[in-house]
Amino acid sequence: MKWIYLTVASILLIFFIPHYSIADSLFLYSTPASAGMGGAFGSVANDNSAIIINPAGISAKKRYGVQVGYLNTNPYGSRIDVSTVDSVTSSLGAGFGYYRDNYQESSININRNTYALALSMGQPGILSAGITGRFDQFTRGLSGQSESLGYGLIFSPGLPFLNLSIAGLNLTRIKGSREQLPPRLIDTGISMLLHGVFTIAFDAIKNLDVDADRSIDYHAGGEIIVVNQVAFRGGYAWENAENTKTYSAGIAWEEPRFTLAYTYVGDDQNRQNNTQLVSFTVYPF
Repeated sequence: MKWIYLTVASILLIFFIPHYSIADSLFLYSTPASAGMGGAFGSVANDNSAIIINPAGISAKKRYGVQVGYLNTNPYGSRIDVSTVDSVTSSLGAGFGYYRDNYQESSININRNTYALALSMGQPGILSAGITGRFDQFTRGLSGQSESLGYGLIFSPGLPFLNLSIAGLNLTRIKGSREQLPPRLIDTGISMLLHGVFTIAFDAIKNLDVDADRSIDYHAGGEIIVVNQVAFRGGYAWENAENTKTYSAGIAWEEPRFTLAYTYVGDDQNRQNNTQLVSFTVYPF
């Protein structure tokens, strides 16, 4: 019964820490997997989204993958990205990502290039830690560049099926103005892997750059793997900063050497607003 008390205590810890709303959801939904689970991915972080969301996830699972992705958010903008992670060839896991954003904010068309380098070390299934350096360069709408650092931890409290996480996205600001810098976010998460095929996850995210009355953002999601090959994902997010609620559904075809994934994210209050993501990942070895 000890694991039941630990699980309940972990959930209470997450949901009763005061949180604020998120302001950079494009990066929270950086891959079809993270978007498909409603953004509840901080303690899962088992794909290339770990570079941004929680670098500890790179060494939490041994893999080498190269991913190409595309994101389209109607009516706000789009992104293309290329990333790679490697936690196989050395004890120090590493990831690098390039993201090209074209989006509209306050009727201004903005182009942004983002480069992110992540390093991670740890013992899978016990404790992993990581750090991400992020460089943003604006080429349209805004000018200049920004630099920031993010950090992450994933640990299992003596239970192999339970992960807890805390990540600070863009927490240390090195260079840039308020308009150029991405928001400082604190992401606390919990996930459980049941029977080796079913994952459920919950995240709560605090934005350090908004007023306290912007309240709390909650993210919940799940994934089930069928016949060791097809992953079905679903999630829901309460984003109080924008006063929106979003739902997501995704599917992925997983082979030993590649994964093809797709996710649809809809706005529960405005059916015309939606985000679609697709990615192709190869595993050379």
